[in-house]
Amino acid sequence: KIELNRGRIYGFEALARWNSEKLGFVSPGEFIPIAEKAGLIRKIDLIIFEKVLQWFQQRHYDGKKVMPVAINISPQHFYHPDFVGGLIELVQKYYADPRLVIIEVTEGIGLVDVERAIQILNRLINYGFSTSVDDFGVGYSSLSYLQKLRFTEIKIDQSFTARIDEIST
Repeated sequence: KIELNRGRIYGFEALARWNSEKLGFVSPGEFIPIAEKAGLIRKIDLIIFEKVLQWFQQRHYDGKKVMPVAINISPQHFYHPDFVGGLIELVQKYYADPRLVIIEVTEGIGLVDVERAIQILNRLINYGFSTSVDDFGVGYSSLSYLQKLRFTEIKIDQSFTARIDEIST
């Protein structure tokens, strides 16, 4: 993430990529749905989360600056009973600052169970995590949705803004 007017980096997003020896580069658009169907997405989310925490720890040991990192979490993992507790355990294991972790979910997360989503987001925020809604403007966008769910950041999907300069008055 770059602050354009100052030209400085202020954060990162952890992105899962798979480069298979047999298949070559496999797009996340291909392997994520397969992992979700196979029940492996929670494991992938946790691997990515732990790798980010290891990266934080290494930078700290090397005396380098540590900046916030957004980590995408699948809806299946988000609603898992051990989701928040598992993240807290990992943060404690690596002595990480939860304020440097942005838990990113897609805007459809609240459609599954809005009351449960509110509880989960509140627990995350109360522990110190930041929260982000990704791809806002793609499908279920509603400002009332944003009033119900506590997010510290909204990422508007590029399809929503791509042709904004073409809008006539």
